[in-house]
Amino acid sequence: METMSRLLHRSIKNQIRNLFIFSLLITMCIISVIIFYYWKISIDGTMQYAQEETAQAVLQGIKNFVDVPLKLNENNRYFLEKGLLDINNEKNAAKFFGGVMRSADENVYSFSFGATSGEYYGVRKNVDNQLEFMKSNRQTNGSSVYYLLDDNFELGNVTQRLGKFDPRTRDWYVAAEKERYPVFSDIYQHFVMKDLDISASYPIFDEDKKFMGVLGTHITLNKLNDELKDIVKNRRAEVYIFEEKSGKIVANTENVANFTIDKFGDFHRVGIENVNDGIIRNAYYIYENYKRNSTKEVKNGENFYIRMTEYRNHGIKWLIVIAVQENYYVTAIKKSIWISIALSTIILLISIYMSAKKIDQYLLPIYDLIGITKKFSAGNFKAKAETSQKNEIGILGAAFNNMAEHLAILINNLEQKVQERTNELEKKNQILSQTKEELEHSLQIDFLTGLYNRRFLIEKMEEIIKKCDEKSKTLSIIMMDIDFFKKINDKYGHDCGDFVLQEVAKCFQECIREYGYISRWGGEEFLILLPSFDKKRAFGIAEKLRHNIENHNFLCGEIAIKVTLTLGIAVYDGKMTLDSLIKFADIAVYKGKKNGRNQTQLYENDQ
Repeated sequence: METMSRLLHRSIKNQIRNLFIFSLLITMCIISVIIFYYWKISIDGTMQYAQEETAQAVLQGIKNFVDVPLKLNENNRYFLEKGLLDINNEKNAAKFFGGVMRSADENVYSFSFGATSGEYYGVRKNVDNQLEFMKSNRQTNGSSVYYLLDDNFELGNVTQRLGKFDPRTRDWYVAAEKERYPVFSDIYQHFVMKDLDISASYPIFDEDKKFMGVLGTHITLNKLNDELKDIVKNRRAEVYIFEEKSGKIVANTENVANFTIDKFGDFHRVGIENVNDGIIRNAYYIYENYKRNSTKEVKNGENFYIRMTEYRNHGIKWLIVIAVQENYYVTAIKKSIWISIALSTIILLISIYMSAKKIDQYLLPIYDLIGITKKFSAGNFKAKAETSQKNEIGILGAAFNNMAEHLAILINNLEQKVQERTNELEKKNQILSQTKEELEHSLQIDFLTGLYNRRFLIEKMEEIIKKCDEKSKTLSIIMMDIDFFKKINDKYGHDCGDFVLQEVAKCFQECIREYGYISRWGGEEFLILLPSFDKKRAFGIAEKLRHNIENHNFLCGEIAIKVTLTLGIAVYDGKMTLDSLIKFADIAVYKGKKNGRNQTQLYENDQ
């Protein structure tokens, strides 16, 4: 009977062993098929990702390049729009344009302004990288005259006198005047340097919306080739940029000339038809004829995945061709696949050997543990497993015995443990909730004054403006600035300055209370949000605040300090943006300061 039992056990073990080997072989076959099936898919996926990632990097690089002149115009247009610069004063104009050019990117070669009268002023870099002030006006009889600028932007000697020049005839001027919006000109040849140029134009309007002229930033495109090369040098990719309407090259990474100069000195742009790289030409013509923006080409026995991407920005219409080399990205994948197959084969052989030699030895002691388990399940908690074997079975037996010893204790103490853990969890949750509330509160409050901070008030204004749009309600904001606050700090010290800020905040809180929200906007500036307030009520609140501060006794130690406010009010009209609303309030404050301070100004649309 015992012999039969052993034969039965051995037969079951053989079945388990054979099933294990068979399952392992089937699994390896299925895995191999799946690996080879998805190998191709993974390569395509990897290349698509590489294409997309490279395209995004190239687009970002181009954007960073062309944003330079756009931002230069945007950052300096206010001087002309607000009348802060007298363009006819040559010394001031030279300092203004010279200062901008000195801090400008190296790709910017000229920064200028063309007026509606035909006058032209600006600063350029000459071939020696020196700054020259240029003008064309009645004084020069419409001719272009260039003056060398010294380090202090003072006018020096005349370096060049050219013929008649009217900016109103230039493409960059015409485009901005027509669009009435920032726009780029077509690419053109630099009239001094041998390079391609492009101009960013910005139409200038005075405060009455009258067209004054065009501000232009003019950049060379030679550095765009180098920037593209830096982007793709670790990506094994080729990049060409073409003008969409002409097919002419703007820039590339393959050292292909973007233009040529013939023996007569004439300048010629290079087009797609002159590109020797066949895969680039084929991809371009496929896109042009069939609008397929993705294709696969073979060059010198290597696969290239090609992606066509359009770039649009303020009148720029470029077509970007990106060719990514397959081998660079998939060599590691191919190598890892073959290594995986080799390792899997070795592991399979070792597993078969181990199952054939060791499975009996590993399985037989388990039956003894099964018998002990049956006794334990029947309620005999004193049953102990054999732990003499120095292997996993012995460890399993020791773990079983340890479990049996602790089970009775756990059963008796389970409810108590559950209650203790529940109480601990509740305490931790209370602490976490309190910490969260304190953190949220600290993120909304200015630490010095106890008022709301700028971030909170911006979020609150966005929320209330949205409600105003939905329910056709209104709101007002009051921007306040402590008059001559810097003098208070300089004369009495920063401790008194902080005291003044804190006292002003207390006065604001006492006056506003439930009417609205008060924030420290920055430094000595404060901003009050008054939901559902029209301009009349807002003006009344503002005047009350101003009188309260003017009549308040600011006593820092033994020092009595006189404090006044200049306030500006802007009322939301249901259409303006949040930035515009804040800007209008700031303009009103500026007007109040200009008119003598210690007063309240209401922003009107004609300001």
